[in-house]
Amino acid sequence: MIRSRVLRRIAYARRNRCSVLVVVLCVFILLNPLLSGSMVGATTLAVSLFTILVLAVWALRVRQPFVWGLAALAFLTVDALVVDRLGETWIRPLALAAISVFIGTVTVALLRYVLDRRTITTDKVFGAVAAYILIAFTFASLFALLQLFEAHAFNATVGNGPEGRLNWPDLMYFSFTVLTSTGFGEITPATPMARALIVIEQVLGVMYVAFLIARLANLYGRERQGG
Repeated sequence: MIRSRVLRRIAYARRNRCSVLVVVLCVFILLNPLLSGSMVGATTLAVSLFTILVLAVWALRVRQPFVWGLAALAFLTVDALVVDRLGETWIRPLALAAISVFIGTVTVALLRYVLDRRTITTDKVFGAVAAYILIAFTFASLFALLQLFEAHAFNATVGNGPEGRLNWPDLMYFSFTVLTSTGFGEITPATPMARALIVIEQVLGVMYVAFLIARLANLYGRERQGG
């Protein structure tokens, strides 16, 4: 009985790979505040996330050159992060820019899968959730990059990073509040460029929901016409 249940769940995960991706991303969010404070913990999280995202793109059955290119970008990004953690701060802008490009590329691959003209499946619904999470991750990386050039880009009641700056968990939390239009809380933008990035993320968040609803409505309309 137990073996049959395990096999059914494995079969479900194989049919709905994006559901596994959503679970892994949620675990990553929960582990970040616990492990990001140390060099080993943060590096482990980064390597794990990039490996999972490369495997996720592979699971979408995209062209092999794209997967290899993404894997190479992930490898270079992790190398840059390790060098930065070892004290070579000159590479930090390159590392953050690479993170933004990497996560943004995976997000685009997921969106192409979710919004194509084929039938909406359970896996695509989970893919839509995963893409939404990755949009927030992408902008969190862009906010971190902005902080390198504008140290006081954001006002916060508590800054957990060095020199009172926002660290990755703070920026990730802030990015989700912007994307979901929850509203500003203890973190607010303080420079024109920070506000500009926030406006772009808010617009993308609204457009994403609108496109997804339109996609589902279009599918529902076709099914009624066919029936």
